[in-house]
Amino acid sequence: MASFRKEILGQIERIDAGRIFTLRDLSFDVEKTANVAVLLSEQSRKGILVRIGKGAYYRPKRSVLGLGKLPVYQDEQFRYLTEKLNGYITGTYVYNKMELTEQVATTITIATPNPVRRFRFRNLDVECVKAYSMDCSDKNLVPYLRLLDAIKDMKRIPGTTSQDIYNRVKAQYFSEYSLPELEKIVSLAKSYPPRVRKVVADILGDIGQTVLQMEITKTLLPTTRFNLGYKTA
Repeated sequence: MASFRKEILGQIERIDAGRIFTLRDLSFDVEKTANVAVLLSEQSRKGILVRIGKGAYYRPKRSVLGLGKLPVYQDEQFRYLTEKLNGYITGTYVYNKMELTEQVATTITIATPNPVRRFRFRNLDVECVKAYSMDCSDKNLVPYLRLLDAIKDMKRIPGTTSQDIYNRVKAQYFSEYSLPELEKIVSLAKSYPPRVRKVVADILGDIGQTVLQMEITKTLLPTTRFNLGYKTA
């Protein structure tokens, strides 16, 4: 038992300080699960680990300025939540980083493949919305998905208008994308609601990508009418 305890403590020591981990991040025989849970709880009571949720802990960093234990960094909280929920951060927090709005988010939005109720994690209010791609945890796709989310939310992004979002998305993103990137956008947009595909088609037309514009336009019913609040070039 002493050697097992030493092995688990050694694994914990090898996890970077400040990184959130769970039982799944440790290697042990499944019949030892209860023993590991007791050990983690013990380490938490001693202050060696900090428990932040059911089965989730981190080894706190120490301040070089003598300020004691440092809290979990927000980026690490985001990493843990998105991996746990198999999703990605989106919504106003991201739209602010994308320079689409100056408003600061009071709630963190995570796009997930499965419905999850609104909850509070540490100091974060978290809401979950539908992810329109089954590959929503693919880090290579996330920037494109966030762009399509912004188009989907263009009427609801605070402090802006639909015309603002249309112009900024076109100038800051679509106009700068390579052809393979635009093809990826079109491919992903096909899973989004018709209004998103309509905006993508209009932007592609504005920047002269008529072949891709035709491809996405074919996914729309000719009789559908949209009131999206913007004018094309």
